[in-house]
Amino acid sequence: MLVSKNDITSYIPQQSPFVMIDQLIEADINHAKSEFTIESKNPLLEDHFFSESGMIENMAQTAAAQVGYFAKKQNIPVPIGYIASVKDIRIFNRPKVGDTLTTIIRVTNQVMDVTLCAGEVWLRNELLCTCELRIFIKK
Repeated sequence: MLVSKNDITSYIPQQSPFVMIDQLIEADINHAKSEFTIESKNPLLEDHFFSESGMIENMAQTAAAQVGYFAKKQNIPVPIGYIASVKDIRIFNRPKVGDTLTTIIRVTNQVMDVTLCAGEVWLRNELLCTCELRIFIKK
């Protein structure tokens, strides 16, 4: 584990109650992996299930943690990113309260301040959601 739950908010711009990532497990310049356990107080629940927008935000925050991790290693401020677009989203199932998600993002392209990522949300061995994210990073 690279970043624990106690420290994750210093690597991403989001703050409670809108934190959708608990820990950063892996990160390099091309990918990142996170874990997140869904709690009953999560603002993106719908009838005890994590919403589609919650899974998208979870992928975006995994990408943010990757950027934040490398920013901190270089002793520079953690930049703020914005979801510019979501493309080709596929929802196969929705997780529920108590489930622990594993989220993987892969950087597929970077042009100036825009990063394209392929994201996947997993619950154990079940793929729940995939999409392409375009993230604008404000520098």
